Amino acid sequence: MLVRSLFHGGEGSALPPTAVRCLTERENDTMAMSVRFDPSAPYEVDEADVPFARPAGAELLARVYRPRGEPAAPLAALVDVHGGAWSRNDRTNGAVHGRALAASGLVVVSLDFRQGPDHQHPAASADVAAGVRYVRAHAARLGVDPRRVAIVGSSSGAQLALLQAVKPGAAEHAGTPIVLPDGSLGTGSADDAVAFVLALYPVADPLARYRYVLSRKDEPPQPSGFQAKRLIDAHHGYFADEAAMRRPASRAWCRPARRARCRPPGSPSPSSTTTCPPRSRRR
Repeated sequence: MLVRSLFHGGEGSALPPTAVRCLTERENDTMAMSVRFDPSAPYEVDEADVPFARPAGAELLARVYRPRGEPAAPLAALVDVHGGAWSRNDRTNGAVHGRALAASGLVVVSLDFRQGPDHQHPAASADVAAGVRYVRAHAARLGVDPRRVAIVGSSSGAQLALLQAVKPGAAEHAGTPIVLPDGSLGTGSADDAVAFVLALYPVADPLARYRYVLSRKDEPPQPSGFQAKRLIDAHHGYFADEAAMRRPASRAWCRPARRARCRPPGSPSPSSTTTCPPRSRRR
């Protein structure tokens, strides 16, 4: 290939010998590099689309971003859930941060999932839970530590990520079969808990957001791109009614989780609980 010729000092190379030597040395260093987490993002990234689940016979794809090289130890993984008001976009939306995180030594698995109006809540949540189970089932092949599988999401995807984080093992999030390493489908229950969640500008309360956009329904489209009607239609497409919007509000599930897992500072407690930080006062 022409590009390979230019960068490897072949006949007609556009680079001086010193530059060719430096590039070759850097390539050899990358190939021999032992991968570990490094926020300076020194690694080349490989990416590939793989089928990860088959709900109702439909194949869902994930885009996997992996740092090139041999892991020094099993790596942490992030399941990436795209935004789009539960009705738009796909696994490719997170390409920029997926590549950047993989270049830092993480494995990122960006999911497709069922969306409105063809599918309604909790279909997307079931597919996201399947994505977590898929990463854990393929941990050995991906070079991932199954104890360090986390989740990241943006906007409506962050709502789905939060819901997965606070409701692992929820019955309504089961049912999406995953593709196992041998190619068969895994339909049984498995661990879909996550080590942590990164929620980027989440729609943490779908009902509150729905009522907000209703209050602006008569406004024309804004220069910022805000379109109330499009968001209203997206809510109607994915949620059956307002009661369905209320149920997956992650803040409602965080309250009992906080009571169950936290204790007041200074009180005796078994080692499985943690001390809650003091609540901030509203001003």
